[in-house]
Amino acid sequence: MPSPSRILISLTLAAVSLATLSCIVATPQWRIERNASLYHSLPDKHREMASRGTITKGMSQPAVYLALGTPSRKIRGFRNNASFERWDYTRLQPHFHHSFHTYHGYGSGRHGSRYHGFGFSPSIGYLPSRSASVTFQNGLVESWEFLDPRNSSHLHHH
Repeated sequence: MPSPSRILISLTLAAVSLATLSCIVATPQWRIERNASLYHSLPDKHREMASRGTITKGMSQPAVYLALGTPSRKIRGFRNNASFERWDYTRLQPHFHHSFHTYHGYGSGRHGSRYHGFGFSPSIGYLPSRSASVTFQNGLVESWEFLDPRNSSHLHHH
């Protein structure tokens, strides 16, 4: 069985790798560099906003992609006598909880001792939560909502 320090080092390296990759892929600059012709085809105002990671009413779907990235899901529907498409973006929110557990096993040694017990330990899990939604009509931004970072239970509507 690997030592606790080896497990900790492996977990730390995995977390650092994931954080590094998510930071690289999550930036508007990264998307713009890989989609230069798309970026240059946008109106000046939309280019500026996409490079800052912001959006405005009337912006095209490709411009929103450059600004915010690939949505977690796309929803199509019909409302107010018109077709629409909504892009939802999610992020993982930490969820802290405590758990009660029991353990048992056999020890090594001459007499093969048994052990058992119980414990109470904190743990963390990550749950997906909607962080933004953008609604399009005829391929252009009609409205959007962003989660307020100061109060993670409220969305701001625009």
